[in-house]
Amino acid sequence: MRRPDLNILVILCAVYREGSVTRAAERLNLTQSAISHGLGRLRLLFDDPLFVRKGNRLVSTPMARKLAEEAGAGLERLEALFDPRSEFDPSTIARTYSLGVRDVLEASLVPPLADAMRGEAAQATLVSMHVRRTAMSTRLASGAVDAIVDVCLEQPEEVLSERILEEEFCVVARAGHPLACRQYDLDAYLDCEHVQISVRQEGDTFEDSKLRSLGHRRQIRLRCQHYLAAYNAVRDSDLVATMPRRLAEMFRESEAVQLLAVPFEIGRMDFHLYWHASRDADPGNQWFRKMVKRAVRFRPAV
Repeated sequence: MRRPDLNILVILCAVYREGSVTRAAERLNLTQSAISHGLGRLRLLFDDPLFVRKGNRLVSTPMARKLAEEAGAGLERLEALFDPRSEFDPSTIARTYSLGVRDVLEASLVPPLADAMRGEAAQATLVSMHVRRTAMSTRLASGAVDAIVDVCLEQPEEVLSERILEEEFCVVARAGHPLACRQYDLDAYLDCEHVQISVRQEGDTFEDSKLRSLGHRRQIRLRCQHYLAAYNAVRDSDLVATMPRRLAEMFRESEAVQLLAVPFEIGRMDFHLYWHASRDADPGNQWFRKMVKRAVRFRPAV
């Protein structure tokens, strides 16, 4: 512990998180030459290049990832240890908070979250990103992402979670759709042609899995990646789409579409907030989690 300067680990974590010497320098309020000098010392210390340039971004080596993941959690614990009485004031922070969130929630969650953060921390920045489910624990451990909102997933014990939302589904159809001109039941629903929404090229979605468990399948005529594209396709055709109600309510701008109940027992989709145990007591992370939970309660005007 006498030889290395722990400040160079702070530099390592900043470059790992930002993917850029320039942004790391801005984050730490240091010069780019100071960042480069710190990285040079680390490369000599660990005999590893640590970061390799790919286009405009620095890509970390396996050694850099390992160091950043372990050092990030340790540095936060050291900060709390040496300054246990410090009070967190969100109005003074100028850091970037990152949230892992999927398309199903991003459009309805991120805008109210940004508004809530601006109200208390005008200098803070919010980054919304896609995080692969297989990488959730490593991304949270490294500090590359502060928190993640996703469905209920099995995670290592160092990843903590809290259920924050039960998402209700509805069926979206254009105004005057034949579906509304006959008895609306499961048979009528299955007779329709459907839009299926998934970022994957194939495989069942949440509603298809529920239907399959009941022994039914839909007629899929369009498969697209995003809910807004599905909504627009439905508005101008006889296709129908099954989607989270809060998204449908947010997209709905006129009486051009109608929202109908799902005519089978689909249940609700639970969403959980995930964070790393090493940041459980961190005041900044606690505040950010509070902001996320506040944003989840926001409902757009219908």
